[in-house]
Amino acid sequence: MHFYIYEDTDTSNLAPITRTRPTFDIYCGIFKCLERICNYFPKAEITLFVRDELSKITKENYPNYRVNPSNVEEGIWLLGNVIWSKTDIQDVISNKYKIYKNENKIIAANLNKHEGQNWLNDEGLLKSRLDTSSNTNDRLSSPIIKYLWDAVEYNPSQIKLDSQFYNLGKKLPRASKLTLIEKDKIFIDENAKLSPYILFDATNGEIIIEKNVEINSFCCLEGPLFIGKNSEIRPNTQIKGGTTIGPFSKVGGEISQSIFHGNTNKIHYGYIGNSYIGEWVNLGAGTTNTNLKNNYSNIIISVNNFFVNTNSNKIGCFIGDHTKTAIGTYLNTGTVIDIACNVVSVNNYPPKYLPPFTWFINGKEEKYIFEKFLIMVEIIKQKRGLSVSIAEKEMLKKKYDKAVN
Repeated sequence: MHFYIYEDTDTSNLAPITRTRPTFDIYCGIFKCLERICNYFPKAEITLFVRDELSKITKENYPNYRVNPSNVEEGIWLLGNVIWSKTDIQDVISNKYKIYKNENKIIAANLNKHEGQNWLNDEGLLKSRLDTSSNTNDRLSSPIIKYLWDAVEYNPSQIKLDSQFYNLGKKLPRASKLTLIEKDKIFIDENAKLSPYILFDATNGEIIIEKNVEINSFCCLEGPLFIGKNSEIRPNTQIKGGTTIGPFSKVGGEISQSIFHGNTNKIHYGYIGNSYIGEWVNLGAGTTNTNLKNNYSNIIISVNNFFVNTNSNKIGCFIGDHTKTAIGTYLNTGTVIDIACNVVSVNNYPPKYLPPFTWFINGKEEKYIFEKFLIMVEIIKQKRGLSVSIAEKEMLKKKYDKAVN
């Protein structure tokens, strides 16, 4: 079976996280959207269609997949920013219909070679130009991540669903100074390092702790919760249900129903709730976001220079890759800080939107110098034994040029 995973025209609605990655690389639950498809169908042949500016970095990150080929074969086309269920994908495979919709949006198609090639040649992936007048199914239930707050909202339930891929309740540590509530809903990898006096409470959902995770003493961890490989949970940390901590992260303080994409540090005290934090982010000590207005009204967020009503009164912040906050930074409800920003804001809140590559220093904004930014990225990656690839440098430079022009 050949799957074509594609982006459409609405990628910018998922910024700042999709500023530097395809939409199918968004986390929700335990997995990224693409990972979940591959877990359901491990033998499927995968082809990826992404924005041109991300083609090189995507090829680098997914060397075993074809990226943006000019020719296609018969196959199943799946929108990348959908939290696909196995049942819905099997329904598309059954070929009862050609076009599949949810919320009046094309999210899948079952096309022969001629149909797929015509759609590709007509820029259908970007413009959704498909004849939907007949042979259309609009009853698929897999939710679309239209905005980042959708991923945060679905995260608790998706962790529960994704936990099916783990051997829950088996080979748990026998340490006498650990408290495990509802053990049959807990997975702790045998290579995780656990200090004494940790509470694992799976009353409200599953808890998944992957390999080489280090959890220090006096932590309270509530499910549903996922902590990715090689992450560290600092002493006295409280993580509430609905939280995903991506791999190679270091976190402390208090976190509630949030997604940390990976390789990100929030080591010190401070509260992050109902938020999505990108990769290579560092949150200084005391960095705290509000997630509820005093009048309990719905929160409105700036998306692509338009104000969007989230229809929710509990929304935190959204922070793009490579952004840093100084100690004592406070973020208002619905704050969006784009990629590569540096925020130093003492005794006041920064604006509710900061564009890419912005230095915000006590009320004044100026643009990052790209060469200095790149040096900072290289230093941070070197600390983890990594380097900045040519493809990544080119991608970041394109983002910078667009931001300053």
